Amino acid sequence: MTKKLNLTINQSKFGDLLKVMEDLSKISDTIKLKIDSENVLLYSIVGETILLAFKSYLIDTKDFFNFKEDELEGTLDVIISGSKKFVKNLQFIKTSEKISLTIDYRTDDDISLARFLQIKNGKLKVAIQGGENSEIRDISKEVLKKRVDIKNSKWSFKISNSEFSDIKKLSSINSEGKVVHLNVENNKVVLSETSTWEFEVDQVEITDRHLMFNKTFLPSIDDSGDFVNFYVFDTFLLTKNDQSHLMISFEQDFSVDD
Repeated sequence: MTKKLNLTINQSKFGDLLKVMEDLSKISDTIKLKIDSENVLLYSIVGETILLAFKSYLIDTKDFFNFKEDELEGTLDVIISGSKKFVKNLQFIKTSEKISLTIDYRTDDDISLARFLQIKNGKLKVAIQGGENSEIRDISKEVLKKRVDIKNSKWSFKISNSEFSDIKKLSSINSEGKVVHLNVENNKVVLSETSTWEFEVDQVEITDRHLMFNKTFLPSIDDSGDFVNFYVFDTFLLTKNDQSHLMISFEQDFSVDD
């Protein structure tokens, strides 16, 4: 049986919500929202069997949405396919007028999945069909919290905002390369692209490390603070702030030594 959830989106927070969805759509064109009475977890993923990149935001439900708590039991999953086009449509929403959201959803085996969404704003209506569970991996906020616990990282380093801005520009100029090398030699952390540029960014207490990651995801790293902090795990690099996490898997080096 199809059920209906009626919400209003806080007009003062709609711009923030749009920025979050636009940022996630740069990772993947499919976004998943997991809505409960306390939080909304929004995320996008690159990679199916192997996770190549994952970015998430955790926001307070009551800051962004208004609805009767007894109308939603447990967690409602909303999968937005074609998120880039959907975000562009939402840019026509006027925050000076009431923003209503209606979600039609079905519950099977204790999983509630949105089938249809419609946003009404004055004379404008924006609608989208909900995607299927098979389109994106399911990750709960409890599992995510454990996965990105920085206590489990192996080591960390930081880059100043201005230096990280230069690194992004260098990476963009030299667009033919696909990866950035992360090396630690004599306690110095150096980012580089082979035979093109290298940039010493920090000093740490470890030495002799060589890792690589896909530079496509550099623009998705939040650099709004004075420094960007990086946490190195066994298989991925993590950056985070109060609301968001970005995990980038390390690339494998298949070169054979002579």
